[in-house]
Amino acid sequence: MTENNIRKVLREDGSDATKEPVYLKEEPKGGKRRGVRPARRKSLRKSLRKSSKNRKTFNKFTLIVILACIVLLAIMVIKVISYVSGISHQKLSGKGFTHNKRYEDCLKIKGIDVSEFQKEIKWKKVKSSDADFVFIRAGYRSAKTGELKEDANFKDNIKAACKSGIMVGVYFYSQAINVKEAEEEADYLVSLVKRYDIDLPLVIDYELYSGGRLEKAIEAEELFAAGHFNEIVTVFCRRVEEHGYESAIYGNYDMFTNYMDATLIDKKYTLWAAQYGGKCDVKADYMFWQATDSAEIDGIEGKVDMDFWYIEPGKVYPTRAKGKKKQTSIKKCDFEFESETVKLKNHRAVPEISLSKDGKKLKKGKDYQVSFIQNTKNGTGYAIVRGIKKYKGWTAVPFNIE
Repeated sequence: MTENNIRKVLREDGSDATKEPVYLKEEPKGGKRRGVRPARRKSLRKSLRKSSKNRKTFNKFTLIVILACIVLLAIMVIKVISYVSGISHQKLSGKGFTHNKRYEDCLKIKGIDVSEFQKEIKWKKVKSSDADFVFIRAGYRSAKTGELKEDANFKDNIKAACKSGIMVGVYFYSQAINVKEAEEEADYLVSLVKRYDIDLPLVIDYELYSGGRLEKAIEAEELFAAGHFNEIVTVFCRRVEEHGYESAIYGNYDMFTNYMDATLIDKKYTLWAAQYGGKCDVKADYMFWQATDSAEIDGIEGKVDMDFWYIEPGKVYPTRAKGKKKQTSIKKCDFEFESETVKLKNHRAVPEISLSKDGKKLKKGKDYQVSFIQNTKNGTGYAIVRGIKKYKGWTAVPFNIE
């Protein structure tokens, strides 16, 4: 309706009603349109402009508020997703590797091994990124001087790793050239780890260092037969077992094949084989395989070694750590979980499991130890139960996670 649609009208009593104009829909008769007075018209236009300006200001403010709300909502969603996913972005990938057929019925548990070269590690993120175990370097023998040294980051790594819930083992980089030095290395390693709870073996990492003392001893033919190398690593293992720990031997394909004969010791000792390229050709039986040195995982900057641990569910594996003279296998024990299903709490499923023998309940920490793998997401998790002191053997017991 235009201003020309406004005309002067009289009230019923004949008084002037110009100040309260009536808006007519029909055209006024006589051809001449009447409107509001000029002053009234000017005031109306000014009011319309002010109203338009207010609407624009309101629209800008509303848009800013809406955008702010969207940003805040997006931040909240990202935080929720990060929390639900275990605050992890770079999972440890097991793709691209071919496992030997002898392990086709085994679980392929993923883990890593680290040293001071990985610098600072965020262990909770590592555990939440599909790494179920770690071997931490505790120390080494200098390839040049032969001096025994502690890894610079060992204490920080093992303290934080143990708190994170990841299964922990340790290794010692050896350059032993005789059995006396092997025993010395074993004793030194035990002295470094005795304050901590160790789930996995204490390992002798036996490999050549270019220009190092072990390589020089071989070149001088001080060590030349497979029996020499086998004796050094097995003496280390026996010494570790005398201290009450499980032991293992790490070697690459070259060491296990061309120097020592690993097929002569694989039935009595746990082997950890190293070979890259997507597969492992070591003929001897090995329980661990270091498959690459260029894996990536959340919690560690840069590349890291990735390992596989082969476990046959339900099988009771032997333990060799010295305990009581008369030990009972946990194979003869009954296992019972407190609940049939376990819920995730703080990204972990940690069920209560009890063992009993002939109706007598065993004591956790005194008769057996429990660790957990594959327990950070829904599905099937496993409790690794190991007998100690009066009991022997270890096994993987499945449980359901919801």
